[in-house]
Amino acid sequence: MKKGVIVASFGTSHEDTRKKTIDVIENDIRETFCDSLFIRAWTSNIIRAKLKRTENFHINNIEEAIKEAIREGVKELLVISTHIINGVEHNKVKDTVLSYKDKFEKIKIGNALLEDKEDFDYIVKAFDTLYKKGEDKAYLLMGHGSDHEANKVYEELRNELVDYGRGDIYIACVEGYPYIEDVMPQLTDYKSVHLAPFMIVAGDHAKNDMAGDEDSFKTMLEERKKQVSFELKGLGEYEFVRKLILKHANEALYVS
Repeated sequence: MKKGVIVASFGTSHEDTRKKTIDVIENDIRETFCDSLFIRAWTSNIIRAKLKRTENFHINNIEEAIKEAIREGVKELLVISTHIINGVEHNKVKDTVLSYKDKFEKIKIGNALLEDKEDFDYIVKAFDTLYKKGEDKAYLLMGHGSDHEANKVYEELRNELVDYGRGDIYIACVEGYPYIEDVMPQLTDYKSVHLAPFMIVAGDHAKNDMAGDEDSFKTMLEERKKQVSFELKGLGEYEFVRKLILKHANEALYVS
């Protein structure tokens, strides 16, 4: 029975971070599932259209990726998501795959990055190692955010960090609660704040909304006389994150 694996990511128009994150994740998956046909899919139609327009570079959406698998004779399909929460983008992947379930003999779909308590504990421990405690220093991670109910993951992760003794690690989102305005009052007593993206890639949001020179997390903190440092390193660059994605791939459950 011919096997296929689709890796579904949100995508990025920034080649520098793509090579360090999505490409590396995909290479890990190619090596792990070397007996399967590999197919890439991106869920952001805006980013896909931009790359097609500016670079004439076509990337499958999830439906196109599924149709490619069908054309290639795949009968056992594994779908791996690099999305952080089980929200709009991840559900788009699941719903589209399930609409083609009669075309395959077996389908497995992996979880989003943060799906259960075990995932939270794993990430919290990794962050505790990665971000060293410093006197009068806080860490502020930028998440994407969403109006989907799964957005509660960011609050839940923050609570887990506090319970683990890492109340100095905060999370603020660009497009969902908690916003930077919600978190800013909690940073009052810190002299310095280190910014990092809580996204698979360090693309437009990280470069502009987080670390840009206008209307960014960085400038807002500097206006409040904070010493600000930052890193443009997407989660996909970290081995511990890629290991969690592979774990979810290996533990994916049959849905058909």
